[in-house]
Amino acid sequence: MQSSEKKAKVLLVRHWMEVHDRGITTIAMRLRDAGFEVIYISYRQPEEVLATAVAEDVDVVGLTFSTGAYEVHVPKVIQGLKDKGMEKVMVFVGGLIPDDDADMLKKQGVKGVFGAGSDIGQFIEMISGESSTAAAR
Repeated sequence: MQSSEKKAKVLLVRHWMEVHDRGITTIAMRLRDAGFEVIYISYRQPEEVLATAVAEDVDVVGLTFSTGAYEVHVPKVIQGLKDKGMEKVMVFVGGLIPDDDADMLKKQGVKGVFGAGSDIGQFIEMISGESSTAAAR
């Protein structure tokens, strides 16, 4: 994982049909300002997310959705990470996610769900704390 001096590498992704990207681009800028390495891609299939996560050896995957595609895509990404031996990669979801679905996503292994208006600082703290904890193990 990460050394205590190096911050987590974060992959931020949005589906190619998602037209709303203000939130994820704001998060990307805030993460970079906080010293994180950020990779930002658009994808068509979950397999593309997995291929990038493996190639870039990321610590965090953040997916954004304004449609219900998360119901299909998130389980595939989480299972794919497990299949590739990357079960320690933290997965976060953002966008327009109803509370009931947020609970369902967390039960599937999503570390956190951040909807519109969420505190970006809280997200940064979560990945900072987790990457520091993982580095200490």
